[in-house]
Amino acid sequence: MAVAPDEDVDWVERLIRITGWTQPVRRPDVDWAEVESRLGTALPSDYKRMAETFGEGAFDGYLDLNQEPWTSLREDGLLIWAGTEHEDLYCWRTDGDDPDRWPVVVRSFDGEDVPVDCQTAEFVCRILIDPHHPFTMARYFDTHWFMNYREHG
Repeated sequence: MAVAPDEDVDWVERLIRITGWTQPVRRPDVDWAEVESRLGTALPSDYKRMAETFGEGAFDGYLDLNQEPWTSLREDGLLIWAGTEHEDLYCWRTDGDDPDRWPVVVRSFDGEDVPVDCQTAEFVCRILIDPHHPFTMARYFDTHWFMNYREHG
């Protein structure tokens, strides 16, 4: 997972390799312009690629990927892009005009906000395989997968 400061990393491609994902794009028909218009903001490009690639489901049966961000924390400057079975919410702090620069913020089940200095797909990659990440899943799973809810009911 080590990345040189000037290295250009495609985190969605890394996520595909980490999970062994071989399925075709799950949401080729998503109309992001309509979704973004309804939300009143553009969305991070890596999130849109993740949602298109994997579809509706969960990483390791734990991290539920929202197919459209939830706005219930908007008054706090947060958009929710995923959640966990432990009721943690994975959000973006929507500061600035460039959504590709929005940092991830974890809203813990007890209401604490923990900023994480990275974007969406990088965050998911790191929590899957970095055992030292504060929100790691690597301590619980040796291999990682994505379960598509539409295929598995």
